[in-house]
Amino acid sequence: MKKFIISLVFAGIAMFSFAQETVTEVVVPTKKYCVETNRFGANWFISVNGGVNAYYGVVTKDESLFKHVTPNVNVHFGKWHTPGFGWRAGYTGLSMRSFEGIGTASLTIFHFDALFNLTNLCCGYREDRVYNAIPYVGVGWGARGPYDYETWTGLSGSITAKYGLLNTFRVAERWAINLELAGYFFRSNFSGKVGAMGHDNMWTASVGVTFRLGKPDWNQAVDVPALQAVYGGIIAGLENDLNNANEQNQKAQCEIANLKNQLNDVNKKYNELASQPRFVDVKQSTFFPFGTAKLDSKREELNIKAYADAAKAAGAKLRVIGYADTIGAEEFNQKLSLQRAEAVAEILRANGAEVESVIGQGESSEYSTKYLNRRVIIEVVK
Repeated sequence: MKKFIISLVFAGIAMFSFAQETVTEVVVPTKKYCVETNRFGANWFISVNGGVNAYYGVVTKDESLFKHVTPNVNVHFGKWHTPGFGWRAGYTGLSMRSFEGIGTASLTIFHFDALFNLTNLCCGYREDRVYNAIPYVGVGWGARGPYDYETWTGLSGSITAKYGLLNTFRVAERWAINLELAGYFFRSNFSGKVGAMGHDNMWTASVGVTFRLGKPDWNQAVDVPALQAVYGGIIAGLENDLNNANEQNQKAQCEIANLKNQLNDVNKKYNELASQPRFVDVKQSTFFPFGTAKLDSKREELNIKAYADAAKAAGAKLRVIGYADTIGAEEFNQKLSLQRAEAVAEILRANGAEVESVIGQGESSEYSTKYLNRRVIIEVVK
């Protein structure tokens, strides 16, 4: 009985383990246009560009733009707060040429720009995207330092407004190539000509690199409703499996209760037989494990010996009938039932009982519990 209960426990563990192994791994759904907020130290960048600028003031509007081309350098330091919005502070300058007849002057512009990653805003964030189009606007302060103070006149400083398009091409996790086109507005006197009206313009084109500092990417935000829907189905399935397991457990408990009742009946009959040793007229059942003719426990052997003593005292002749369950081949079960009967008969004879016949009855399906069909019956021959 104890072994039977332990077998049920191990069977339950095996079913639970199998259920765990069959659970499919769930891919967490994310939102296309939403990301998780990064820490302050993430998504910083430094960029360095080199190129040319063309200063075109109101006093030079009738001259060719190419007469005003000079080299320039850009250095920026900034941060992306989201994949679509960021800022940068930087330096742009080196030299400028205002109008014909005036030499080259030094140029320094410090500016602050608001960046808008149009690609991420329109197409959703994707870390491995190669190209990003980033328009921007900014404000700053420009200063020129003339080489010829007798020639350069007018104001040497000006508030500037800036606009442009930054094109980035990803080459590695932290590195990108930049292609930047920008335009500037200056006060007209900044061109070096007193009394000029309107405003001056400058256009720049530059190429360089960007290096990203801290955590360079963004984690996609979890789509909570979609995740709840996915896991809701899994939880419902697990609850159904749990209900089925509870039903199986209840059935097993009923089987165990039935076996206990049957065992109590057998013990009651045995006690009655033991109290009347001169009269042996009660069938004795001995049960066997699956697929063997070896007794299940020492207790079974003691029961058979007690039956033999009572039969011997009463002078009764015994018939031993063996059975097997319906699992396996019929020929094997026939042979096994006879082997079980002979095993019991051998114990009876060894204890002085007279065995008249030993019969192998083969398969039996008398009881719904297969364990009860794997038995040997000892009865009195009348």
